[in-house]
Amino acid sequence: MFMMHPSLRQRFAAIAFAASSLLPHGAIAQAPAERAVRAVVDSFFAAVAREKWDSAAALIDVARFEPYFKQVVGNSRAELPTHKMTVEEMMAADSTMPRAVAEWEIARMNKYRDTEPHFAFSFEFAGVRTQQELFALRPSDALSRFIEAQDDRGRMREAWRRSGCPLAIFPAFPAPNRSIIAISVTDDSTAYVIHTSDRFGGDPLMSMSQEHVMRLHRKDGRWRIEPRRDLLSSGIAGFGFDASCRK
Repeated sequence: MFMMHPSLRQRFAAIAFAASSLLPHGAIAQAPAERAVRAVVDSFFAAVAREKWDSAAALIDVARFEPYFKQVVGNSRAELPTHKMTVEEMMAADSTMPRAVAEWEIARMNKYRDTEPHFAFSFEFAGVRTQQELFALRPSDALSRFIEAQDDRGRMREAWRRSGCPLAIFPAFPAPNRSIIAISVTDDSTAYVIHTSDRFGGDPLMSMSQEHVMRLHRKDGRWRIEPRRDLLSSGIAGFGFDASCRK
């Protein structure tokens, strides 16, 4: 995965604009490519804002995503069943625990485990909570879930659900406005886009970085976005709610 330090991103933007002014002939030649790249990224952000995940995924390079998804599926198939703790083992770990309490804890653990045994999948593929659901996905469908899982609104809804809160009272959480601030077409098949969002109102202390970088590749005459885990990054690590949200 391509990574870039925030300070380097700012330098990259300055270099991109300086290069366009110093090399007018190259800039003229690249202008159509830059417009094509911008159109793809703008369309991607528009689809994300409307939560049209299939449309957003159609602008991602699925060929680059497929090997990763196959690896995830293969790793999941290779997982061995984890050991289920017994009442006796729990009591042995805590000699002060009454049997009735241990039995209740084991029953609660097993119930949660049986209903969502692979809940971690949903953090990477929205709505996927079991191996069977993961295995049933086609790469294109998995890519849609992969993009959705990066969106703050979906992550907040998932955290809300896990806290036992009804979605009927889910608070308003609009999509941020995203803006492209620099585009650099490095060659016939590679481009970089620096973009930012107003999720934190422009406050640099509220997010890990104000600027984010996308990489695009052109294949068969079409520009497509490289799949990465930080395509929609806002700097939010996670969400949590207490029991009061159920009232």
